[in-house]
Amino acid sequence: MNPNETIRLLILNDARDEAERLVSMLRNAGRPSRAQHVDSEEALVKLLQEQVWDLLIGHDQTRSVSPQTAVKQIKRLNKDVPVILQTDEEGSKPVVDGIKQGAADVVRLDEDQHLLLVIQRELECREQRQLRRKAERRFREAERRSQQLLDSSRDAVAYIQDGMYLYANDSFAERFGYQDRDDLECMPVIDMIADKDQGKVKQFFKDFTLKADDAESTNLEFCGICADEDSVNFNVEVAHAIYDEEPCIQFMMRASQASNEELEQQINQIRHQDVATGLYNRQYLVDTLERAVDAATDDQSSGVLFSIEIDNFLDSVQTSLGVASSDLVLGDIANLVRQQCDESDTLARFADGNFMLLVTDLNADAALDRAEDLCRRIEDHIVEVDGKTLQLTVSIGMALVTEASSGADAIIEQAMAAAANVREEHEVAGVGNGAKLYEPKLTAQDMEQKDIARAVQRALDQGRFRLLFQPIISLRGSEEEHYEVLLRMLNEDGEEISPSEFLDTAARIGATAKIDRWVVLEAIKVLSEHRNNGNRTRLIVNMSSQSLGDTSLLPWLSVAFKAASLPTEALIFQLNEADVTNHLKAAKAFAEGLREMKSSCSISNFGCSLNPFNTLKHVRADYIKVDGSFTLDIQNNGESPETLTGLVKQLHEEHKTTIVPFVENASVLSTLWQAGVHYIQGHYLQAPTSKMDYDFNMEN
Repeated sequence: MNPNETIRLLILNDARDEAERLVSMLRNAGRPSRAQHVDSEEALVKLLQEQVWDLLIGHDQTRSVSPQTAVKQIKRLNKDVPVILQTDEEGSKPVVDGIKQGAADVVRLDEDQHLLLVIQRELECREQRQLRRKAERRFREAERRSQQLLDSSRDAVAYIQDGMYLYANDSFAERFGYQDRDDLECMPVIDMIADKDQGKVKQFFKDFTLKADDAESTNLEFCGICADEDSVNFNVEVAHAIYDEEPCIQFMMRASQASNEELEQQINQIRHQDVATGLYNRQYLVDTLERAVDAATDDQSSGVLFSIEIDNFLDSVQTSLGVASSDLVLGDIANLVRQQCDESDTLARFADGNFMLLVTDLNADAALDRAEDLCRRIEDHIVEVDGKTLQLTVSIGMALVTEASSGADAIIEQAMAAAANVREEHEVAGVGNGAKLYEPKLTAQDMEQKDIARAVQRALDQGRFRLLFQPIISLRGSEEEHYEVLLRMLNEDGEEISPSEFLDTAARIGATAKIDRWVVLEAIKVLSEHRNNGNRTRLIVNMSSQSLGDTSLLPWLSVAFKAASLPTEALIFQLNEADVTNHLKAAKAFAEGLREMKSSCSISNFGCSLNPFNTLKHVRADYIKVDGSFTLDIQNNGESPETLTGLVKQLHEEHKTTIVPFVENASVLSTLWQAGVHYIQGHYLQAPTSKMDYDFNMEN
């Protein structure tokens, strides 16, 4: 689950203060949540039936709704909602008791970091279960289609288990003279074999079965007995297969089988061979690697994929020698590498100047030694083509094939990434002449935080920020034009960086208050020019939690408005609900100060706290932008709009102007209009742009 996605959270706790603390802790940890406090079994059942929830966190001694009752109702309603319990007790007993009751885990009440890790784990597990269920549905659909293709195939196909026909298609039944394929089901295979060949067929089955998965596809010739007792010679392809989730043996007779076996072998060779080097080709390598991944998953075997890439192949070989001579060079290097391979190794040409070598039963240290030895051999090797001599080097990247490998494509990407790292670390551009084992990149938090902090500071010093404007459209015919101001940071190449990538770091280094002031000044400047053209436009500007605590901000704003000769009502200052909840006193003072200036306050991401309307008792906000997860759930998950419409109704009773964001398609518009929503915002209307150029007259 994306860390920025809103967690739909149910909370069981008799202490409401503790529930509020839990929501606040999640927000401070960068995990936004839309929480609902559950105080009765009836309320729990109603919530589970009406909405989708990601997680339930409860205290193990909750009395209003016991954890056992919650787990029971979740199972009864067949919902995938992991339950995490918190406990005041020490030791393993509450953990064991909680897990026995059906909880995913039990965490001490004051161990927030432990709880965050458990939450992340359970959300990831839930996402994997959802993906697995989707995969199972696709698999069943693929099975159904495969069965239809099998039934209608012109190739005669049958599956055999324990010496009897488990399945035969119509074509197979017709070959033996039967009108209905059902006549063959559960019939012993030996009953359809002539007496003279029964001994041979029995021995074949015995040997083929003993070899199990190691047995390669082969052909079996025998004299068969048809339905009319006639004897007919058959030649069938025999292979191990899975049918109806059962291991079995497959018989196949092609509809138009080539009689020339030598020609068939040549066709197979061409299909799998690279013409220029005589090695296996790319597709054969991918297929073999997929089988190696399956083997690693089944029996914990391992292997290594080597990506052997000739350094500067395009410039030093292909461009200078031409395509024909380049193929000769590749053939020479291929022969050298082939000499270092065992019979069990798979060596293939993967792309121009790139070979792939798959070695099974090889550990990482041995692989690195082998790769470095190969680098030395190629460096010492002299290639002679058309009277010219070349000395080449290679960069070798390696990726391990283990039970944790996800598939052939991922392993290939890892090996090639490791080879690229070899070249990047070398002093000469494009030349690696070395080997490296793929190592997963450090997480963004580990590797990029310091870089982002430096980038934010440089952007502040050099003014490398830019503003985008997204229109907010009235559903009630208002003639006022509204835009929300969105911030982007520019890197040294002039590329935009999303706020999600730098604002958290900016907050940690105490830079958000300074960024806020830069945004306000730029917004005032741009808006002044825009309003001078006769536009009645207002801008919504987002403010950070650091600005809430800045007592000098309000006087500074007053001076900024006067200097630009801009009316104070032209800007609406927007606060995040989480910041307001965590800094209620400062938010209240800020909102009152704006009101004295005749400016307005807005609260965004509204509706995610346990008691959002309690905030409005303290902070007088004119505009309320509800949390985007409400809209997304309706559009993407097919949830009922009842929760959103109920929230909007309550806000209207409080005389608030409502804004609904993330309107991504037309399907939700009628619902929002009927609910009485004042303003809407989203990519369906217009994505953020660098200019305030939306045609509001068109909407009116």
